[in-house]
Amino acid sequence: MIERIPGRSIPRVSYGDKSARFQRYGFFSEAPICHNLSGMDSRERVATDTAGLLLEPVFPDPVKANARAGVSGVGVGVIGCGRATVALHLPALSRLPGLRVTALCDSNPARLTEVGRAWGVASLYRDHGDLLGDPAVQVVLIAVPTPEHHDVFLRATEAGKHVYVEKPVALDLAQADRMLAAAASSRARTVLGFNLRSHRLVRSAHACIRSGALGRVVALRTVLVGGLAERVPWQRRRAQGGGAIYELGSHHFDLWRFLLDSEAVEVRAHSLSNGSDDSTVAVSARLSSGALASSILALSGAATHQVEVIGQAATLRFSLYRADSFHIEPVGRLSELINWLGRLPGAVRAARRGGDYLDSYRTHWMRFLEALSGGEPPATVKDGRESLRIALGAFESESSGRCCAL
Repeated sequence: MIERIPGRSIPRVSYGDKSARFQRYGFFSEAPICHNLSGMDSRERVATDTAGLLLEPVFPDPVKANARAGVSGVGVGVIGCGRATVALHLPALSRLPGLRVTALCDSNPARLTEVGRAWGVASLYRDHGDLLGDPAVQVVLIAVPTPEHHDVFLRATEAGKHVYVEKPVALDLAQADRMLAAAASSRARTVLGFNLRSHRLVRSAHACIRSGALGRVVALRTVLVGGLAERVPWQRRRAQGGGAIYELGSHHFDLWRFLLDSEAVEVRAHSLSNGSDDSTVAVSARLSSGALASSILALSGAATHQVEVIGQAATLRFSLYRADSFHIEPVGRLSELINWLGRLPGAVRAARRGGDYLDSYRTHWMRFLEALSGGEPPATVKDGRESLRIALGAFESESSGRCCAL
């Protein structure tokens, strides 16, 4: 079930007899979502800055926010009411006056009703075809299991809807190519859910690298530990688009490409499967720029999301879950303090918007909204295909025990 948390605008969402309270990302929180099923742990504490100022953001009540939108704004229809929709997309959309959620679709009638009630959405559909026929829907969010992305995407573009499709784009390159062709032949705009491209610290890192401040980049290392105690069954099966390579790697393979403006030319992977396919993986690659990239990906464990970019002049490190973590070496102690103080206003602003990670979803949607007026989307179906190409190469390498040329 979904219920209001007293004194907060954050819904509590139950999955069967288990419940997880989705906590928006705190200022100094390393873990974005608390998954302690027996209650909230210390990561949900109210965050303060070094001066002790209260930084807990104030969020609009989603029911009131949707009601205030009235008939104005671009209508969004959401297909799939799972964790990502409830914990990330709906809170982000409630912060954007130019978009309003007009319809929801889910195959689970109880969940559909609960999410609709919690977020003030009246138009509820069991079949996505019915939602696509709703004239109040101009934009569609596809947040269903990966095996369904291809068919829903093709029907949505054929219906003339603008489409935001979650990652990974599809299960194989043939599906991705058909989606790419459909996007190219449609007047509708499409965007891939690579929200990390819209994360404040990732965009800062991209600008820093392009400025030459790090010198020639020779290596990129990332670590992503999902932190979820439980996952739905399809997220544990490679054949259904689950496991760390599909579920987590799709984000980080795109990060390699985005941060370094370079393509992977060969990849190698090692995988452990413990209760899930590819529960923990190590993936490394050589990029066309000559730089080396590597990612450690794990479905469960203490939530971690770190990036390190090694240049010949300096090294850049940051955590996507920690607003004050943007750090460049070498710097002296005094310049390090000045550097930190210079970053503080941006971190405070991000905290008031719910933290950088949640705000990356809001920003990604905002950039997509701008693309509807003629701008460029922040990530494309082609970007999704390139990330998928790396993932499939990782699968081949893991199976053969050899490096895979891409």
